[in-house]
Amino acid sequence: MMRLMRADMYRVLRGKAIYITFAVMIANAILTVFVLRTAAIQIGVIDDPNMFEAAEYLSGSVAAQMALDAMNILPYLFLPLIIGVAMASFSSDAVKNELSTGISRAKFYLSKWTLSSILCVAMMALHMVLFVVFATINDGLGHWGDGFVSGILQAFAAQTLMALAFNSIGMFLCFVTRRTAAVTGLYLAFILVPQMIVALLSIAFPGAMDYFFYDLGAQFNIFAQMATLSNGEIARGLAVGLGYLVIPLLAGVALFKKAEIK
Repeated sequence: MMRLMRADMYRVLRGKAIYITFAVMIANAILTVFVLRTAAIQIGVIDDPNMFEAAEYLSGSVAAQMALDAMNILPYLFLPLIIGVAMASFSSDAVKNELSTGISRAKFYLSKWTLSSILCVAMMALHMVLFVVFATINDGLGHWGDGFVSGILQAFAAQTLMALAFNSIGMFLCFVTRRTAAVTGLYLAFILVPQMIVALLSIAFPGAMDYFFYDLGAQFNIFAQMATLSNGEIARGLAVGLGYLVIPLLAGVALFKKAEIK
């Protein structure tokens, strides 16, 4: 399993997708911390006085919370990482050779899942670090006491569970469809289509908005404000994330064991 992961990592690092994806994430951090902050100060585009003050004095501690709030863009950036890890074996038919070495299909699947999970979590960590470092350059570290660090770490840990769940869904799609275009379309549809449908339904049925308590992408926003959540809300969100993680993972392994590899 480790041999497969090393080989996959070597192949991913030789490609361009991982560097482009991380470059987009870094550019987003730069734009958020530097460019938008400067624009808000110079143009005064933010009407809320509190938001304007936060933009004008963007310390490292403020940016840490901002990074949590902005974490919901990362599921879109997870997709190229997942495809880069999983799909090369299928597009080049290398899967036959890799399985012929005697590794079980379950270990083959889990090796891909584990590596893409590591990359997704690494992207999250770098996202957080860059926000804090860039903001610290502007206005210093800010205030990190009174339980602030533990609160940030708890929220980050909960969001990490959601990232692993997105990885499980993406990996499931890779192994079931074995086509890059299908994975891309279905993954984006999973994120966007329910949100659009619920947004339309909520015009006539406001209760439809309750769906977002069970939407995986919405959990990033919910857990960004973890300090405001009740124990029941935290338990519900974690159960949602765990369900989206475990069910596609187990289903993917089971289906791949029975799949005919041509």
